[in-house]
Amino acid sequence: MITLVAISSCSKSVDPPPVEKSISLSGTAEKGPFSKGASLTIQELDNQLKPTGRTFTAKIIDDKGSFEFQNIALKSDFIQINIDGNYFDEITGRQSTTPIKLSSIVNIRNKKQFNLNILGQLEQKRVQYLVQSQKLDFNNAKTQAIAEVYKALFVETAAPLAAESISLSDGSNHAAILLGVSAALLKASESDNVKLTALIQTIADDLETDGKLSETVSTIFKNNLSHLNTDLLIFNIKKHYKDNGIELKNFNIQDQFTVRIVGEIIENSFFKTLEDFQAFNNSIRLDMVRLSEQYFILEGLYAGTLGNTTSENYTQFYRHRVSASNPLNSDLFDSYYRLIRKINLFVDQSRKTKVMDAQQFQYTGYTYLALLYDQMINLWGDPIFVHPDNYKELESGPAIARSKTENVRTELINGLKTAVPKLAQADYGLGATVLARLLRDQGLYAEARVQLDRLMQSGLYSLAAPFKVHSSLAPEGILSWDFEAVGSIPRNDNAAWYSKGRIHHIVRYSEVLLISSEVDYHLGNTLSSLQQFNQIRKRNGSTELLTSGPSVWLAIADVYGQDMKNEGQYFAALKRVQRAELELSIDKNKLLLPIPEVQLHQNALLTQNPGY
Repeated sequence: MITLVAISSCSKSVDPPPVEKSISLSGTAEKGPFSKGASLTIQELDNQLKPTGRTFTAKIIDDKGSFEFQNIALKSDFIQINIDGNYFDEITGRQSTTPIKLSSIVNIRNKKQFNLNILGQLEQKRVQYLVQSQKLDFNNAKTQAIAEVYKALFVETAAPLAAESISLSDGSNHAAILLGVSAALLKASESDNVKLTALIQTIADDLETDGKLSETVSTIFKNNLSHLNTDLLIFNIKKHYKDNGIELKNFNIQDQFTVRIVGEIIENSFFKTLEDFQAFNNSIRLDMVRLSEQYFILEGLYAGTLGNTTSENYTQFYRHRVSASNPLNSDLFDSYYRLIRKINLFVDQSRKTKVMDAQQFQYTGYTYLALLYDQMINLWGDPIFVHPDNYKELESGPAIARSKTENVRTELINGLKTAVPKLAQADYGLGATVLARLLRDQGLYAEARVQLDRLMQSGLYSLAAPFKVHSSLAPEGILSWDFEAVGSIPRNDNAAWYSKGRIHHIVRYSEVLLISSEVDYHLGNTLSSLQQFNQIRKRNGSTELLTSGPSVWLAIADVYGQDMKNEGQYFAALKRVQRAELELSIDKNKLLLPIPEVQLHQNALLTQNPGY
């Protein structure tokens, strides 16, 4: 009896070993729907959601994202299902050109059919944290995590539902939620899967420990959700499913979110409150960061401050053989005009609003426009000048000719002379710097000197120590972005190529000193000119130059190349000192890039640059 009792006691303290069972699983994988041939992997997990080492593989069997795992041997009820492949892009209406990876954790005890989607990916790290660190049981962790995902992503009406129970094809409100979330993330990433993966990871990381998003990431998602073109989105997804034999119900996306979805073309009614204007201004600044990343890379390649690459489209810039059909050139050109359209709307609405504190955004917006046109002139020469007074009449698509650079600069200078004195302190440095740039380039050196003196005497900025230039926003940053700040947007996937540190400077104080040095040279103040660019050389550990005459001008260009390479300034500086053809071994016509051929086809009055 004693022996039997002992045996009985031991048996109660040790869980019986899990029993292996043969099971079949099926479902769908959707971003949009994953494409036939995409690879799936199931990893068995233990009760703490850690891999047991048992894995199984399968393929997506059709363009609806369908999958099956037949008779796989599992001991645990928990699995992580992963997918790697192309999918239907609901925004472009085409198959993605590069693959993406998604994963989700599922309890299959009573669920042999389930779905893999972006909601499962967003909740996954939060579920793991709640189970492993907070000791919640799996089902409660899943319920809490999806509720927190919904709240963070502005879902309004729907009660939480397990992510693996939701499909784009089920006709429910949850399907509309999934489509809205998926498309907003895709729009924020510009259908770039590297950016999309990084954004999903950022959201999942943010949610992991407290179930909340940072303000920056929340703003990014909100802005892109509010600007979805839901009519086109729904048309694309319904057509794709219809082509694959499934007739979908309509999607009521708007009613599922607390965010007003106003579409790609923002309606005037969007701008009702100061918060609307502030959110729109934030989204413009984020767009400018992304645009400047593209600009810096292509300018750096063309100016020879970035090394060669194996990519043919990039190599064309490095070798100064950019064709009118180059997609990078075309994408950058299009990106400028998309953002210019957005800023024109912003300026127009802030001029009309009765929200008093929002009226000052017209001056901020005009400063953005001037900066963008200055960059475009550097690359392509005479621009198509779309501004707050004519953008609406051009939206119906009439052809418009290019404007002379000198005339555009004059218009921008006059606008900035009005705007700069009315800018908030946070924006003053940008407005004054861009105005000084334009005055210098127009040969109005005395006027530039006045603007520069006001800025330099304001005490708002100064040169940073060498180790702080690209690791701290202050004291040098005028329009800058910290990619490593909590909740920041992820870097461009090519950032390591051109980046100098965590801080991405679009405009910084070193340039103010260099503009001032150029202006003083042209005004005959050679000693002052020397002193100013020597401040930068000394800061960088270089010996001060003692020179005179035209060599001062050339020395200024050299400092642009040394201190501000890969910041969009060197190519323009070489052209100003008339050294670009010699330094870069290019013909005169290569001082400008070609106008993209797709733009020439769309606009009958648009002319190509000479030599292309």
